[in-house]
Amino acid sequence: MENQIDETLNIGSEVRLAEGLVKNVKIGTIGTIRQVRKIMKDIPYQFSVSIGREPWVETDLGKAVDWPKMEAAYRESFNLILEGGLPDEEYDQVDFEGIEELEKLITRFL
Repeated sequence: MENQIDETLNIGSEVRLAEGLVKNVKIGTIGTIRQVRKIMKDIPYQFSVSIGREPWVETDLGKAVDWPKMEAAYRESFNLILEGGLPDEEYDQVDFEGIEELEKLITRFL
């Protein structure tokens, strides 16, 4: 019976993001998968690499990289796939293991 209710509410499994911070993952619909893929289409780096970096300008050693834009794309995607989204306060609490969970989670939608 509980699974029926969860499916009706479009809620899937739980992920632990930090001590005391557990979120439900929305069931991946075709529409949600399309939205996440559209947001993430030009994001070549993993979430953990993008966190808190300043933009890099193009030099002889490499191309420009807009790290804040990448982190924002991940956050937008997390807000689509986590029940209740991931508000700033919760986002800042995510620990190392939670970062790994978020990376696995985004892969499921790509």
